[in-house]
Amino acid sequence: MDKENQASKKEHLFYGLYFFGQNLLWMFAGLISTYLLDIGIDASDASLMIIGPKIWDAVNDALFGYLVDRQVISKKERFLPWIKLGSLLIGFSIIVLFAIPEKLTDNVKMIWFVIAYIIFDGAYTMLDAPIYAMPVEMTGNIQERGKLVSDGKLGGILGGAVAAILVPVVRPYLGWSPTAVIFSVVGAGVMWPFILCAKERNHSKQDKESYHLSQIITYLKGNRYLMVMLGVMLVIGCTSIEQVLALILARNCFESEAYATIITAMGAIPMLAITILLPRMIMKWDKVLILEIGLGFSIVMSIICYFVGYDNGILSMIMLAFKGVGGAFYLVITYMCIADTVEYGNYKTGVRASGITFSMQAFVSKLKNAMINSIALGALALYGYNSDLPDEARQAPEVVKGIWQLFNLLPALGYLVAVLMLVLLYTLKDKDVQIMASFNNNQLSRKEAEEALSRKY
Repeated sequence: MDKENQASKKEHLFYGLYFFGQNLLWMFAGLISTYLLDIGIDASDASLMIIGPKIWDAVNDALFGYLVDRQVISKKERFLPWIKLGSLLIGFSIIVLFAIPEKLTDNVKMIWFVIAYIIFDGAYTMLDAPIYAMPVEMTGNIQERGKLVSDGKLGGILGGAVAAILVPVVRPYLGWSPTAVIFSVVGAGVMWPFILCAKERNHSKQDKESYHLSQIITYLKGNRYLMVMLGVMLVIGCTSIEQVLALILARNCFESEAYATIITAMGAIPMLAITILLPRMIMKWDKVLILEIGLGFSIVMSIICYFVGYDNGILSMIMLAFKGVGGAFYLVITYMCIADTVEYGNYKTGVRASGITFSMQAFVSKLKNAMINSIALGALALYGYNSDLPDEARQAPEVVKGIWQLFNLLPALGYLVAVLMLVLLYTLKDKDVQIMASFNNNQLSRKEAEEALSRKY
């Protein structure tokens, strides 16, 4: 591949930096459940408050994806205009979301939350699917796309870790609203270098076409692997409640909010290592096989961690790190696979609907976030979680045990279902994806591609 069709080192670096800022904001926004409890909203009421806006949040991603594929703003830049607009609005929206006055009535707090969340949702929708689509637009080489995705995930992991480490330290002293201002300014600021240097250089003719709804529906119907991977993301996303319960787990199981920093740090260690090593690993082994093995390992570690218990100090911290291995593979590989399904869908249908593909990914991501917040809050309510207690107060013993149980066993169940789905339904191989990409970019004929593929698709 000639250098004109490769992403520059600066683009690789700034792509990772963009995700550092984006995930810094996303992780902070992910604490909205804890924030609502802290301003006096009952757990069951908070669950109802969140589910409606977040379902709309998920639905409008699909509408946005259709808009991107239907209306091409610029022949040279399909996704960057949306990324620019969303990046301008995202910081402001976070500040508004975490500025609800505690003295307001619950009904007024609910109205404020819904309006603020719509602002946040609109901004995030504009940048989320397009930024994930950028590797497909920046290069036609599957290995380089994988490296870009790894760069993005590495930056995202670091950004999320920084947020999770600093929030428990900064928030108790400054409060929610000032902390939101600091995170918003820093997070939005580090996203802009990528916007200023990135180039969409994909030379596929289909990628620049505008598609009608019937063509997009045909593309989705013919893209079975996209549907499988989205199903895997939904299953794991609806059962991985570690982020939602991190502060609550630290307060109750370890009796200090500061333990959330340690928990996050232990989980970040395998994530950082795997994200750095993964580009080399996928050059030797098929990435879906790596994902299946990683998830299987985490199933075992999650069960062991549960039985070790939260009273065993250092040992429980070590086990929390080991149980994060599968999640690290999942966080990177699933997004690589979504990019692969663009090539598969293009190969099967002749339609290159990358906008709807990555919007469907965003749809599932936000749908699972809507569901996991409600699942977590609903489970806490069933266990008898008392939101009227002060932040530093420990819940009843049976509630504390329930929090530990949810934190370990629910993710293990999700991983098990995901592994079964991958083994039985996802048979798309890495080498075949590169052949499909070469055909899609007019480098191979249909006959040459079919002869080179390892199986008939």
